[in-house]
Amino acid sequence: MFHEVRIFNAKGKLKQRFSAKELSRRYWKRISEQELGLNPGPSKARKISSEMRRKLDALIPEAISH
Repeated sequence: MFHEVRIFNAKGKLKQRFSAKELSRRYWKRISEQELGLNPGPSKARKISSEMRRKLDALIPEAISH
Protein backbone atom coordinates (compact mmCIF):
# COMPACT_ATOMS: atom_id res chain seq x y z
CA MET A 1 0.00 0.00 0.00
CA PHE A 2 1.35 3.37 -1.01
CA HIS A 3 0.38 6.84 0.12
CA GLU A 4 0.57 10.07 -1.81
CA VAL A 5 3.99 11.73 -1.62
CA ARG A 6 4.52 15.48 -1.81
CA ILE A 7 7.91 17.12 -2.28
CA PHE A 8 8.32 20.73 -1.22
CA ASN A 9 11.13 23.19 -1.94
CA ALA A 10 12.95 25.16 0.81
CA LYS A 11 10.31 27.88 0.72
CA GLY A 12 7.51 25.40 1.37
CA LYS A 13 6.12 25.51 -2.15
CA LEU A 14 4.97 22.20 -3.66
CA LYS A 15 7.50 20.95 -6.24
CA GLN A 16 6.18 17.47 -7.06
CA ARG A 17 3.28 15.22 -6.16
CA PHE A 18 3.14 11.47 -6.70
CA SER A 19 -0.21 9.71 -6.36
CA ALA A 20 -0.49 6.34 -4.63
CA LYS A 21 -1.49 4.73 -7.93
CA GLU A 22 1.54 6.18 -9.73
CA LEU A 23 3.91 5.03 -6.98
CA SER A 24 2.46 1.52 -7.08
CA ARG A 25 2.77 1.33 -10.87
CA ARG A 26 6.35 2.62 -10.71
CA TYR A 27 7.30 0.13 -7.96
CA TRP A 28 5.98 -2.93 -9.80
CA LYS A 29 7.53 -1.80 -13.08
CA ARG A 30 10.96 -1.58 -11.42
CA ILE A 31 10.52 -4.99 -9.79
CA SER A 32 9.74 -6.59 -13.14
CA GLU A 33 12.71 -4.88 -14.83
CA GLN A 34 15.27 -5.80 -12.17
CA GLU A 35 18.14 -8.10 -12.90
CA LEU A 36 17.96 -11.59 -11.51
CA GLY A 37 18.01 -11.63 -7.75
CA LEU A 38 18.71 -14.34 -5.23
CA ASN A 39 15.54 -16.21 -6.13
CA PRO A 40 14.83 -15.57 -9.83
CA GLY A 41 12.09 -18.18 -10.21
CA PRO A 42 11.89 -20.89 -12.85
CA SER A 43 11.04 -18.65 -15.80
CA LYS A 44 13.97 -16.27 -15.27
CA ALA A 45 16.78 -18.78 -14.67
CA ARG A 46 19.70 -18.17 -16.99
CA LYS A 47 21.73 -20.79 -18.79
CA ILE A 48 25.47 -20.61 -18.22
CA SER A 49 27.81 -20.53 -21.17
CA SER A 50 29.99 -23.51 -22.05
CA GLU A 51 33.09 -21.44 -21.22
CA MET A 52 31.77 -20.67 -17.74
CA ARG A 53 30.81 -24.32 -17.26
CA ARG A 54 34.39 -25.39 -18.10
CA LYS A 55 35.80 -22.89 -15.60
CA LEU A 56 33.46 -24.07 -12.87
CA ASP A 57 34.18 -27.73 -13.61
CA ALA A 58 37.90 -27.00 -13.27
CA LEU A 59 37.30 -25.55 -9.80
CA ILE A 60 35.18 -28.45 -8.55
CA PRO A 61 37.02 -31.66 -7.59
CA GLU A 62 36.13 -34.78 -9.60
CA ALA A 63 34.68 -36.55 -6.54
CA ILE A 64 32.05 -33.87 -6.08
CA SER A 65 31.08 -33.37 -9.73
CA HIS A 66 30.18 -37.04 -10.32
